[in-house]
Amino acid sequence: MRVWRLVLFTGTVLGAGALLSKGLIDDGVDPFVVSSLPFLAGGLFACALAHRRGELEPRAFVPAAILGVTSSAAPALLFNTGFDYLPAGIVTLIIAIVPVFTALVAHFMYADERFNAVKGAGLALAICGVAVLALGPGADGDLSTTGLIATLLGTICAGSAAALARKYAMGFGARALIGPQLAVGGLTALILLPLFGRSVTPDGGFAWWHLPALIVVLGILSNYFGFRAMLLASEIGTTGQVSTVSYLIPLYGVIGGALIFGDRISANVVIGGAIILAAVGIIARGSRIVVPGIPAAVADRRAPDTTPAP
Repeated sequence: MRVWRLVLFTGTVLGAGALLSKGLIDDGVDPFVVSSLPFLAGGLFACALAHRRGELEPRAFVPAAILGVTSSAAPALLFNTGFDYLPAGIVTLIIAIVPVFTALVAHFMYADERFNAVKGAGLALAICGVAVLALGPGADGDLSTTGLIATLLGTICAGSAAALARKYAMGFGARALIGPQLAVGGLTALILLPLFGRSVTPDGGFAWWHLPALIVVLGILSNYFGFRAMLLASEIGTTGQVSTVSYLIPLYGVIGGALIFGDRISANVVIGGAIILAAVGIIARGSRIVVPGIPAAVADRRAPDTTPAP
């Protein structure tokens, strides 16, 4: 049950963080800033904490850097670009198909997570759901093609990276990965900011609540604790289990978008969202469920001089 508690916690903090990101972007903060500053803040906090506890491992820096680009920076930049063009509910519903791409990539990486007929049905259903979202009108009229493409690309990145995260989490452990991963993710987004002609400060400057929201709420409370919980879940669960965290995010996106941002929930959002959530449920059902526990790779790494119990 521990893996499901971690997944539930991750979905909650990342879902709430997605709503806050949407609020910051709507208030004029650039999507690249909403991506870079929180990851930097969370990464520095995590590195300082890991250094104090002696949990930093130099051999984990390269895998953490790879996750920083593929699992943190790239999806965040693309999702936040989507928030700049689309309602929160639409973006988070598309994010819900992350498990589809995770299942596809995991098929080639793990012998115990082969693609099967059940997952294939989920994939077909997910494509139908996204088509319903894309072909129908959004809350404020026609949906932005740029926003749809950016969000879908972010979903592909996040889904593929989730399969890779399991490999690294089992080999190095969440505590060694989380700090460098978030720091590299923030630095990547920060480097790309001027290359794309983006401004750090919004027009009129930062409001009094922008920096606390970026650094403390998104950086530490959402990114650090959320990504750490996801890596911990990756140590003991399958990619199919862990990727279902995206099943929870649309609940915050659709409901929060309506309550906080006043988004109208159109028929295509209801129908497409229901199809997507059903598809994710089928993907989760098609994933082999394992008994929660510490894999041998992690046990061996943490206690190299002892013989694991049978």
